[in-house]
Amino acid sequence: MPDPSLVPSLDLQLTWRGVFGRVRVFDDRVTAETSFERPARTTVPMTSVRGWRIEPCDFDAVCLEFVTDDDTYRILLDTSDESIADHALRRVLGPPLAD
Repeated sequence: MPDPSLVPSLDLQLTWRGVFGRVRVFDDRVTAETSFERPARTTVPMTSVRGWRIEPCDFDAVCLEFVTDDDTYRILLDTSDESIADHALRRVLGPPLAD
């Protein structure tokens, strides 16, 4: 059996209108990278994240936002992935930020 710390329980990736986004949820951590609103693909500094939320972005995408003191990193997800991403992130990171 593979080491659970090396295998994500959820791995979502989307390339949409030339923008890349990926979020990987493990039992004890989350990793993410995005090129949305960025000049190049950027790794989200998860140790600096103080909260997260999922917001509508467009009719066919949602934004998963990771908020740090200095920046907000947005990862585009397909609307069909919103509920599973919300569930997985709550399990590891706790509840989302209030609106």
